[in-house]
Amino acid sequence: MSALSSASEYHHRTKYRRGLMPGSSLDPSNQPGVIKIYEKADASPLTKELVLPRIETARALLGGFQRKPEPLSANLLARLLYMSYGYTDQVDYQTKVFYYRSAPSAGALYPVEVYLTARGIEGLSDGLYHYNLGDFALNILRQGTPPSEIPAPAIFLSAVFFRSAWKYKERAFRYCLLDTGHVAENISIISPTLGLDTRFEADFDDLALNDYLGLKPEKEAVLGIINLEKAADQATAECLENLPKPPTAEPAADREIPFDLITQVWERTLPRTAKSPSDAPLRPESPVVSLPAPDQDDFRGSTLVGALQNRRSRRNFKPKDIQSGDLSRLLSLVVTPEINTLINLHLVTNTVQDLKDGCYRYQPSNHSLEKNIGGFMNLELSKTALNQDWLGRANLVLAVSAPLERLERSIGPRALRLAYLAAGRLGQRAYLAAEAMDWGCCGVGAFFDDEVREILNLPQGEEVLYLIPVGPIKKRTHGGRPAGQ
Repeated sequence: MSALSSASEYHHRTKYRRGLMPGSSLDPSNQPGVIKIYEKADASPLTKELVLPRIETARALLGGFQRKPEPLSANLLARLLYMSYGYTDQVDYQTKVFYYRSAPSAGALYPVEVYLTARGIEGLSDGLYHYNLGDFALNILRQGTPPSEIPAPAIFLSAVFFRSAWKYKERAFRYCLLDTGHVAENISIISPTLGLDTRFEADFDDLALNDYLGLKPEKEAVLGIINLEKAADQATAECLENLPKPPTAEPAADREIPFDLITQVWERTLPRTAKSPSDAPLRPESPVVSLPAPDQDDFRGSTLVGALQNRRSRRNFKPKDIQSGDLSRLLSLVVTPEINTLINLHLVTNTVQDLKDGCYRYQPSNHSLEKNIGGFMNLELSKTALNQDWLGRANLVLAVSAPLERLERSIGPRALRLAYLAAGRLGQRAYLAAEAMDWGCCGVGAFFDDEVREILNLPQGEEVLYLIPVGPIKKRTHGGRPAGQ
């Protein structure tokens, strides 16, 4: 396979096109596990006696709320890890038990792993830990204060590539980034409700960090960092190159197959970001539709804990006339600072009061919509999403896009990572906003890329990263289990 000439070329090479999709046959005998196992690592159990915040989902999504800070402790981390990436339910599936989590994952393959560097954390010795989701414990990988070049205290989000590539082949790097964004946004939303001041970063020294964690980047690599609140200064550990290696984990599958294109795009995106992206318009101004102001004091609906516990990928949409005020409220809950810098947000509408069916670009600066193209397009869109008919029944489809080539020229090859992570973060907000509004939501990453761009009337060079159907759903009153991830 020829080498990538740019990071954005990866996106083009992994586009789904009719007649050119990769083989979809799966090998059940080599299906990867969804939990990383360190058999030779000692475990430090996390407390299961958790006092969780009672804040409403809408209030948490709107921001501006910060609980009184408290010292960073093992107990506080237990609450953060449980809420952001813990088990929420289980169902029997054939001969196995399937566990839901508080963040969604493409194909329910869960490539994301969580690590922690401890430095000055109450009740936890300095060192490097792996979050053992199954036992709700921390696997001890290294003891002693982390080196100065390693952020601490901090949480690291990695992706085990073969977990997704087992099903999605080379396209899997996209889903690994989206899934990492889901978990990262959970942490960002939850942190203020626990009195934590966290900051997400995706621009770091990949080689040093993966080496410290003992990861082999062709199989697993860090894609995001959450810096925790500062701890008291302590003595710095010895240099990174003098440290012994952490224990080795069990392989993800009997035959953990590296995918060359995924390794290439990871290597291509190693250079750090050159500068901040500019807020450049996607296209000349189109007809503008002003939205009613959202009611910022309306906190009805689920609590944040309830939304995280009940979150599922719900596909049983029941289209009905929805109020423009509901649309306004949804958009106010999902908006992120990255819109119009790293990503663009479009909205495909179906029976929204006072708004003709069509595709619109959202402008958060004045809470308005710019019309891309008119007409009912849900059915056509569902066909391009690999004939997933349920997508066509949703009242709203959020379409996240980015001008990847232009971004790469502006800030460097890491732009591809940043854009997909931003799309995943917005997707997680959409899931929680839907719970707050008693609606359904289901992220879609599989579609015929160029056909979707043409349907939405996006300009050449604007690439669709994520489709997120949202809207009212049928209520199940008996039997069956919720469709979800």
